[in-house]
Amino acid sequence: MPTLCSYKECTGCATCFAVCPQHAITMEKDIYGFLYPKIDHNKCIECNLCEKKCPLLHKQEYKIPEKIIACYWKDEKKRIESTSGGIGTLLAQEFIKNNGIIYGCAFTPPFNICHIRCTTIENILRLRGSKYVQSEIHETYTKIDEDLKTQKNVLFIGTPCQIAGIKARFSKHPNLFTVELICHGVPSCKFLKESIPSNILKKRIKQINFRSNSQYNFSLIEDNQILPSYQRPLSNDLYMKGFFNGITYRPSCLSCHFARKERNADMTIGDFWGLKSTKITDINKGVSLVLINTNAGNTLFNLCSDSLYSEERPYKEALDANEPLNHPIKKSIRYNVFRTLYPHFGYKYSLFFALPDKILAMKIKYYLKHNK
Repeated sequence: MPTLCSYKECTGCATCFAVCPQHAITMEKDIYGFLYPKIDHNKCIECNLCEKKCPLLHKQEYKIPEKIIACYWKDEKKRIESTSGGIGTLLAQEFIKNNGIIYGCAFTPPFNICHIRCTTIENILRLRGSKYVQSEIHETYTKIDEDLKTQKNVLFIGTPCQIAGIKARFSKHPNLFTVELICHGVPSCKFLKESIPSNILKKRIKQINFRSNSQYNFSLIEDNQILPSYQRPLSNDLYMKGFFNGITYRPSCLSCHFARKERNADMTIGDFWGLKSTKITDINKGVSLVLINTNAGNTLFNLCSDSLYSEERPYKEALDANEPLNHPIKKSIRYNVFRTLYPHFGYKYSLFFALPDKILAMKIKYYLKHNK
C-alpha cells in the first residue's frame, strides 16, 4: 500500500489526487478546514504513482535567482489598484494577450477560495490583490492537462508548495510556466468564513479585498460595492489577527520545504520590503520584488518589461526583509493553544483565548477611535 507524506508535512498540493489512474484518492477537509488526501483501498491497485510523484517525498530542483528586480507598473492607477507594484496583474495580462492561459487564485461565490482558469483580461481582475488564505487547486489539474495537450501556453501562479505539486505532475513541460508568490503561511478558508458574522455571510459577496491603499485594508464586496458594515484596517480584523500572529497556518507551513534562498519556480514575486538607496521615491504606492530563476522566468519578465519601471537589486537586500526567502516562519508559542481549543469553541473564541492581550488591545483601540 502506498505511503504518502505525513499529516504535518502535507501541503494539500493534491498531486497524489491528480496522478492516481484509479481515482482512488479524494481530497477531504480536516476539522480545521484544510484538504488532505484519503486513499480508498478498495480502488487502489498499488501502482504507487502517488508516492512517486509526491513533491515532499522526493528531492526538488532548486535554483539561486539569476536576477533580483525591484519594479512597479508605470500606469499609476493600475499600480495602486494592485497594491504591491502590479507585476502579477500586468504579467497575467500580457500572457493572455500572447494567447496564453492563466491559472490563479480567486474568490468564488458563495464563499470559497480556489484556482480558476482565465482566458480573458476581464477574468484576470478576479485574481488581483493579495490572498491570505489557502486556495484549492485539485480540480484544476485536469484542465491544465487538457490545455497542455493542445499545445497551449499555461501560466500557473500560486504558492511555492502548489508550484511543486504542479511541476511534479507535469514534469518539465515546455509550455508550462510557473510563478510563485512569497508566502508566509496559509490559513484555511474555513477560518476566514467563521471570522465573518453570519448576517454578513448571507449577503451576495462577490469579492474580498485583503489589502488596499485606503485606510480600510480589509473589506467585502457585494454587487460591486464595498459593504460599509464590513471594512476595517487589517489590525482590527479577527481573521488577519490570527494570520499575522501565525496561529492559523497549515501545519506544513511551520516546516515548509520551500522557504529557502533557492527557488523552485520560473519566477518569484512579492512585496519588495526593505528597499534601500533607490531612485524609487513613491515606495508607499507599492513596489514588486521579482526573482528571475530560470530562462523561462526571463521570458515572462520580458513580456511586461516595457510597461514597468525596474532596477536590479542585490539579493541580500531582498533576503534581509523577507523571512520566507530564508526559512519557514517560526512557530508561535500560542499556535498549539489555538489548535487545541478550535475543535471545541470555533474560530472566534479560540482566537480570544489564544491571543487575549492582542484582541483586548484591538478592541480598546477600536472603541477609542469611534467614541471620541
